[in-house]
Amino acid sequence: MAEPKGEAFRVVNETKPEHTYRGAVVGCGRMGSTIDDEHIGMPHYPWPWAHAPAMIEARGVDLIAAADVDQAKLDDFKRRWGVEALYTDYREMVEKEQPDIVCLTTRPEPRAEVTIGLAEAGVKAIYATKPMCRTLAEADAMIDACHKHGTILAIACHLNWYNWYTNARQAIADGAIGTLRSMVCHSPASLSNLHSHTFALLRLFADAPAKWVFGVMDSEESAAGDSDLAGSGYIVYENGVRAIMNTRSETTGESWALEFIGNKGRIVSRNAHAQFELRSTHPETGGPIQCQFPNPWYPRSSMV
Repeated sequence: MAEPKGEAFRVVNETKPEHTYRGAVVGCGRMGSTIDDEHIGMPHYPWPWAHAPAMIEARGVDLIAAADVDQAKLDDFKRRWGVEALYTDYREMVEKEQPDIVCLTTRPEPRAEVTIGLAEAGVKAIYATKPMCRTLAEADAMIDACHKHGTILAIACHLNWYNWYTNARQAIADGAIGTLRSMVCHSPASLSNLHSHTFALLRLFADAPAKWVFGVMDSEESAAGDSDLAGSGYIVYENGVRAIMNTRSETTGESWALEFIGNKGRIVSRNAHAQFELRSTHPETGGPIQCQFPNPWYPRSSMV
């Protein structure tokens, strides 16, 4: 067979990673393996969204092992992704398979303990799904352990690199809405789960640390419990940009909308980033005008 030729082949070959990392998944349930089943027929969720296929798609990484306490999930993981090295104890997996990178997609309850265990075992990098853990004390312990053992710890607020949001940031940088003044989120979702993404996006677009925050929970009963909370809040960033969080535990008729408001227009993301709109200001009348949002020509998953 003749060797492939052409400019595309040359570019791909020249950018080929020099090293291949050994990758593994701890937690073979929804985020680790199966969430893409929920996204069939939903083109605004480009495949892959789960960590296992994302690791398979990533250049320079081989998915070589997985661990879960549930044998049925391991069996399903093997059927889906062809991984043979499966363990019910993540410590045994790390000892025998020596992964460089571990995607950590367990429930939040054991996440701190597993993160610390992976760092102590010498794993080079951990990519953990959100929320990071249950408490600030657990978060501090995770960070301390990773610092101590030289482990890179990243939390999967990957929508920061979703190419619709990348294009929205570029449009703002190009002056499409003037100077960014405020951001508003409407969503019926809990604060730690979905809104980990929201807080990360707000911080990214604000491009400054938060100066002060005000918040209110839906009820005193929910605030006193252990479940993930819903509520509303107001954030002022150090550069003067402001953000409003309008979240409720019940359905509001709005499926995660984000508005980025400038002094000359706004960008609106609706229905869990399925639709993006750009509105600017007419140079003569000062009235609002609908403009073409710079949609990505090839939508890709932000997980890869």
